[in-house]
Amino acid sequence: AVVSTQSTGTKKKTKRGKSKKYTALDPPPCLQVKALLKAYIAAVQADNIFTSQAIEDDLKQAVEQNKWISKFILSGYTPNRPISLCHLIKALRAVCYMKIREIYSWRTPVTDSDIVELALLLETPAWKNVSTIELVDGRLSEFGLARLSRTLPVGRLKKLVLDYNSIKDEGMANLLVCLSGNTELTHLSLNYCKLSLESGELLAELLTKSAILHLEVTGNSLECDGAATLVNTITTQDIALKTLLLADNGIDAHDKGKDRGPYLCAKIIRRWLTCTQYLEMCDLRDNQIGDLAAREIMDGLMDRKTAGLKSIQFLVTCRMDASIYKTIQTLGKKSGKGSGKKKKRKKK
Repeated sequence: AVVSTQSTGTKKKTKRGKSKKYTALDPPPCLQVKALLKAYIAAVQADNIFTSQAIEDDLKQAVEQNKWISKFILSGYTPNRPISLCHLIKALRAVCYMKIREIYSWRTPVTDSDIVELALLLETPAWKNVSTIELVDGRLSEFGLARLSRTLPVGRLKKLVLDYNSIKDEGMANLLVCLSGNTELTHLSLNYCKLSLESGELLAELLTKSAILHLEVTGNSLECDGAATLVNTITTQDIALKTLLLADNGIDAHDKGKDRGPYLCAKIIRRWLTCTQYLEMCDLRDNQIGDLAAREIMDGLMDRKTAGLKSIQFLVTCRMDASIYKTIQTLGKKSGKGSGKKKKRKKK
C-alpha cells in the first residue's frame, strides 16, 4: 500500500476514551485513503476523463475525518462528463485498498473493460469481503454479464443488483448456472430486466439451488404462468424466501384464453400465504389481477391471521372491489410491534 513507513505519531481515541498511537504496521486511515484519492485522480487524468464527484468528495471527507471508507458510489455520468468504473477499480488495486465492502454504479455505462476489472477484483482473495455490487442502468452487455457471472461461484457477494439492464431469459439462464450451489448471495435484484414467463421457471429453480432470501423482479413480463410456477415452487419446496417483489409483471387477464390466469395464480399465492413462516413482504402492485384473484389473496391473509402466523406486508393495486382492497390493505400491513429500539437501562 502507498502509505508512510514511519510512525506518524497520530493518535485516535478508542471506545473507552484511551488514545491509540498509530505505527508503521498500523497507520492512520487518512494515509491510505489519501493515497487512493491520488491514484484515482491520476488514473482518470491519464485517460482524459473525469472522476465521479461523489466518490472524490467522499474520499476527501474521509481524509479530513481520518476514517476508512467502505462504500463507493459511482454516479453523475453525462455524455459531456464521462466517468468510468474501471479507473476506480485500478486505483483500489494500485494502493491495495482492502477496506471496500460495497460498489454502486448508478446510471453509468458499464463497459466490458469495466466488468473485467471488477471481476478480477472480486476473484482476488484480498478483496473477498466485498459484499454488495449494484450496477443499475449500466447497459450491461451479454459478455459483461457472462464475465461477472463467472465470479459468483468464488466470490462472497451477499447482494447483487442488476436493475434496468437487458438481462433477458438468456442472461437469467446464465445466472442460474453460476449461482447454483452458492451459499453466500442472499439478495438478488433483477427489476426491469426484460425477463419473460420463461424466467419464472429459471427463477424457481434458482431458489431451490441457492441461499436467496430476497428476490426482486419488478417490471418484467413473468405473467400469470411465470409467477405461478415461481410461487408454486416456493410453496412446495418450503423455500425460506422473505421478500418477493412481483409488481408490474403482466399478471392480468388481458391475453386471449388467459382470463382465469390471475385467479389460478392467486390460488397458489393463497396456499403460500396460508403456510409460509418466512415471508415478510410481497408486492403485486401494477398487476390488474381482478376481483376473483384479489379475493383469494384476501382469504389467504385471513387464513394466516386465523392460524396465528406473523403479519406480513402485502401490496396490491387499487383497481379492484373497494371492500376487498381495503381488507387486503388492513390484513397486509406488517405489524410494527417490536420494531422500536429498546430503551437502555439506566446504570444504578
